[in-house]
Amino acid sequence: MKRMTSLAVVFMLGMGTVFSQSDETAPKTLLPLSLLKEIIHEVSGDLALQNEIILSGVKRNRLPEEYARGYFETKFILEKLKEYGIQDAEIVDLPKWEEQTWDAEMGELWIVGPEKRKIADLKEVAASLCQGSASADVTAELVYVGPGYKEDFYKGKKVKGKILLVNGYAGAAQRIGVEKYGASGIVAYSSSHPEFDPDEVGWGGVDSKKTKTFGFMISTRQGQELRDQLERGQKITVRAVCKTSMVPYKEEMVSALLKGKELPQEELVFTAHIFEGFSMQGSNDDVSGCVAILETARSLKKLQDEGKIPPLKRSVRFLFVPEISGTAAYIKKYPEISKRFFANINEDMVGEAILKNHSYFCLITTPYSLPSYLNDTVTSFVEWVGKTQRDSLGEWGGGIPIVSPTGTRDPFYTAIDRFTSGSDHIVFVDGSVRVPAVFFIAWPDMWYHTAMDTPDKSDSTQLKRVAFLGAAAGLFLANAGPAEAEMITAEVMARGLARIGKEQARAESIVRMAEPKGIHAAYKESRNVIHQAVWREKEALASVRFFIKKDQGVEGILAARLKRIEDMRPQILQELEGIYNLRCGKEKMAPQQPGPTKEEIRLDALVPERTEKMGNVMDYYVTMEKMSQKVKYTPPPQIMEADLELRNFIDGKRSLLEIRNAASAEYGPLPLTDVEAYMKYLEKLEMVEIKKK
Repeated sequence: MKRMTSLAVVFMLGMGTVFSQSDETAPKTLLPLSLLKEIIHEVSGDLALQNEIILSGVKRNRLPEEYARGYFETKFILEKLKEYGIQDAEIVDLPKWEEQTWDAEMGELWIVGPEKRKIADLKEVAASLCQGSASADVTAELVYVGPGYKEDFYKGKKVKGKILLVNGYAGAAQRIGVEKYGASGIVAYSSSHPEFDPDEVGWGGVDSKKTKTFGFMISTRQGQELRDQLERGQKITVRAVCKTSMVPYKEEMVSALLKGKELPQEELVFTAHIFEGFSMQGSNDDVSGCVAILETARSLKKLQDEGKIPPLKRSVRFLFVPEISGTAAYIKKYPEISKRFFANINEDMVGEAILKNHSYFCLITTPYSLPSYLNDTVTSFVEWVGKTQRDSLGEWGGGIPIVSPTGTRDPFYTAIDRFTSGSDHIVFVDGSVRVPAVFFIAWPDMWYHTAMDTPDKSDSTQLKRVAFLGAAAGLFLANAGPAEAEMITAEVMARGLARIGKEQARAESIVRMAEPKGIHAAYKESRNVIHQAVWREKEALASVRFFIKKDQGVEGILAARLKRIEDMRPQILQELEGIYNLRCGKEKMAPQQPGPTKEEIRLDALVPERTEKMGNVMDYYVTMEKMSQKVKYTPPPQIMEADLELRNFIDGKRSLLEIRNAASAEYGPLPLTDVEAYMKYLEKLEMVEIKKK
């Protein structure tokens, strides 16, 4: 026992040494630990959560005067910015994409037979009434039609004049159930994770422009109860009453600026959306992003004023916007400001507790069309937080807790993910703007787009960590010069070599896994994967020049690393050829030298060029909607997934074949004919002109 006790003492003393290591042995990132600690001490997840509760604690139906005179959210954020000493802040009126917006005054859904019972009320649960619903007062029998989006669901059922019960989204059932078969309206149950929370009421929408109708959303539990009653042969009569209108409205946002001292004309921009339409209000989506960047702004201002961090050399702007449409409108209204943007950090759905929400903190990187230093720079900070928040034996993390007094002690699970769309970052990475943008999101989200997206799911510790990441990355990017550029170059090179290695493994797998009859085509595709990977990593490295500012020493280091990446190409291709030859030998077929087909030669001679009508992403969406009846075209799913990148690769230099090859490395082999059809569709929309080389 005495020996065991003495060993235990030694062990505990050793543990004490681990958790009190000097700064020199701490995990490293791109800022010195002294500055990181100053930021950790200042950022407050509790202040952010308090702001989130005030902004979204109650899901309320807006009063008509809000649409005319301005919104509660924008006024609150502006007041907070002023309170935090950020005087260069204002509410900005934006051009509107539509003249009117939908507004609801009341909406109630009752069962009136066999018994009387209210099952939905707009005033109690704002998500109950589907956005776009027309005014109605309808009493009718309820008919269950399953998901309701296919003809099969209506066989043998009379739905004209009745109200549909739909196990899915109301809008998906409208086209057949209402517009074709004459149902009066829809009661739907569908949410993001009913298996997790059967009482959440999902957001829904219908379109009353063509056929006046209404939709109510109820919980999965309620929907299944009604379905079970109907399937047992019980007749249910419901009364739907709603009063709605289309009203003139203001499109507005908040802009704030921390002006740089030396290079104010270069701006890092943070974005988060304060509106996702005006009727739906989500705490995590995306009030959390707004309060996180608000806290980043407060912290940077206070730390700078107190001399705890160096003055910002470049400017940092914060935009609180209507999602996507507001960002696009702002860039269109202020082209002189948008030309100053050198990078964007977009924050959307960042505040929910990681463990409660079964999620990861995800960093979504730029698309393949826009390789950038930004990905690896921000990744370095994200991984640093993940590493330092581990609290296990042998880890240093216990020495730097980033936790809030009222928050959890959750680990910070992280994931670095390839590009996906769905938030304001797509406006920046679009080919019309070409500003590198990364996207913070906690995903998955168990309460995504439901009435249960409320502040009780949020975690002040999570908000503190996200605000810290914004402040740390923002400080580094705003102040980076040649010395920091050398650090960024090392970061991009190290991670880039790993990415090339993964792409080589993927290319080889394409050859190994190909069906015997497709080996030659697979080899051709695998070579394309390598060529595109080398191009991307060279572009990412070259993007560091923004910070080098013609420093010859750092430029020399960059040039050497660019050459090293290029020199890898023939070696990797040679190794890939060896894999191909081995596979051909196993299949007893002769290897072929990959050459262009007639179709490839033809498409390599055609170059699409953007026209003014291409505009930005919102212009594209608006034009598509306006022209949908004139230009009939439904892209295949693979093209729909790749459509943003196919447009982004249009630069007036790449041929149709080169665009296809670039996008194929990102989204799998794309059929040439499908890419050509999509480009011809853009030509019919007058967004591109296809010219011969």
